[in-house]
Amino acid sequence: MGPKKPPLPPWLEKAAIIRKRLKTRGFMPNDRIQICEKCEEYGEEGWSLKGGEGRMGGRDIAYCMCCGRSRSWKSSMTAGRVVEEPFDLIAFLGIKPESID
Repeated sequence: MGPKKPPLPPWLEKAAIIRKRLKTRGFMPNDRIQICEKCEEYGEEGWSLKGGEGRMGGRDIAYCMCCGRSRSWKSSMTAGRVVEEPFDLIAFLGIKPESID
């Protein structure tokens, strides 16, 4: 048996859990990491989900891995693009808060 890997830092483990859940939900990374407007760190990732069969609609999410700020844009044919801020990404993904704190 080889050497044991040291545990990941908590903030890195939290980011990995969120990324995994986003991918499980069908979201794809859509942009490089940006500077967050709130904390001014390079930590904001963009994710997008395309709409259903006709590819109309969908959702875009921006989440800062440093400060936790999240925003969502939901689009549909009738309402256009609607921003949801604040957006509770942790609840949206069904992650128990105590499992990532």
